[in-house]
This record gives sequence, structure tokens and C-alpha cells, in this order.
Amino acid sequence: MGILFVLIGAFCFAISNAYWKKVTVAIPYQIGMFYRGAFASFIFGILYFCFRDTAFFAGWTVKPLALDTQFLWTIALSVFNIFGLVFFLRGIQKAPVSLVVPVSSLKLFTIITAVFIVGEIWKTAYLFAFILSTAGLLLLFLQSKILVNTNQLKSGILFGVLSSFFWGSSYALYAFPISWWGPLGFSLVIEATAMLFGLILVIKDGLFFSLFKYIKLHHVKEYLILGVLLVVGGLAVNISYQYLPVVVINILIIFSQLLSVLFGYIFFKERLSPKQWLGLAFIIASFFIVAMA
Repeated sequence: MGILFVLIGAFCFAISNAYWKKVTVAIPYQIGMFYRGAFASFIFGILYFCFRDTAFFAGWTVKPLALDTQFLWTIALSVFNIFGLVFFLRGIQKAPVSLVVPVSSLKLFTIITAVFIVGEIWKTAYLFAFILSTAGLLLLFLQSKILVNTNQLKSGILFGVLSSFFWGSSYALYAFPISWWGPLGFSLVIEATAMLFGLILVIKDGLFFSLFKYIKLHHVKEYLILGVLLVVGGLAVNISYQYLPVVVINILIIFSQLLSVLFGYIFFKERLSPKQWLGLAFIIASFFIVAMA
């Protein structure tokens, strides 16, 4: 059951990662973050305050949200995680999706956090999967058919690495707030925090009055697509933390990076070299190793 939830989340994140590239061409990423977060917060708010006690959502809430130390730690973790999205969006503006997505998904920081802070047990199968996935991601870095300004490429890689630090470290710690509030409560907190963080960026970068410029019908469609992918994908992954160890989830989620690279190839005409296709094969192999462990 846990693996199914991870795969649902991975599929949604894969589409979302690639779709952000299209959105940020026409809409400032700060505004996109705000409206996407507003939609997700609205949906999670309805689910949490109106339906959390129903049979369908049984087990998705551990205890009601309350302003205590655990809530403050949850907010802090949410803010830390959002920096991952900020650097990711900066990265895809500088470099191809098929490059930034794998770089932002490096598991080094996730593994370190899960083993040394969360205290999870490391299995030999995970080591083989980690080696294969890392080798696959490294091969994907070799962009041979995409012409990108060197400085832009370096910036995109740097933003991707920074994203992997914030995303990877925080994902490994999700088990704590989920154990406190349940996947539904935590989803509401993190997306409401993301919405407010997006608004802060909008104000900081002088885009507040532009908020009303980007609410036309075709803009709203983009926010709805991103919001639906976030709600379904985010909730699915958060639920999976109740069934699987952090290390397993974060290696299985590599499936989303594979799909993102393929979406970049199909929709953005980003061409891959033979070495990069070999990297995709390594990633697929690591996925099956973890699934059978």
C-alpha cells in the first residue's frame, strides 16, 4: 500500500516538475508559488476542517492542530522545505528540466539525515539502489545536445544542488510532523506556509500589484493544474510515511525524476545522449531493487 502511494505522488510530482517550466515562462515564479499554495491550502483546509473525522479520512489525522512546540517545529521544517522549491524554480529558469530535476533530487542529504538524525536502519539493498541511482543521475548531467549558456548552466546546477539540500534534508524529517498531526494536518500546515512564503516573496520583489495581472482565465488554469498535482501528490507521499521508512520513500520517488526527464524530452524537445539513456536505465534498476527489498 505504501509503495502505491509513493508511485502516485511520484507521478504527480513528475508532471508538476516539468509543468513548472511552462508556467514560469509566462508567470513570475513568486506569483505562481502564491496562487498554487492558495489553491492547495483551500482544498486541504476544507478536507481538514470539514471531513477529517469521517470514515474515509480515518487515520489521516493524529490529533488536532494546536499552537505548541511541535507546531512551531512543523512551521520551521515547512519553511526550510520551501527553500527547495524556490531554488528549483530558479534552476529551471537557467537550465533544462532534464538537468535541474535530477540534480535537485540527489539523495545524499536525504540519506545522511535519515540515518544519522532519524535513526533508520540501512539495508544492503538500499546501498545498491543508492549507488545505481546516483550513477544514473550523474550520467544525466551530461547534456550533449542542449545548447545552454555556460554561466546559466552553472547557475542552474548550483540552484539544483541547493534545492537538493533543502528538499532532501526536510523530506527525511517529514516522519516527525506526520506522526504528530497525521498526513492531512501536516499537508495543510506546509501548504499554508508555502502560500504565505510565496506572498512574502511577491511583496519582497515588488510584485504585489502584479498579483491582479495574473488572474486571467488562462493563468487560473495553470494554478489549478499545479494545485491539483500538489494536493494529490503531496497527500499521497505524506500518507506513505505511515507505511514505509524514509529511505525507501526517497529512493522510490526517484521514479518521478525519471518521468520528469522523459517529459522534458517529449514536451520541451530536450534531447538526451546515449550516456543519459544509460543513466535512466540505472534509475529504473534502482527502483526495482527497492521495490523488491
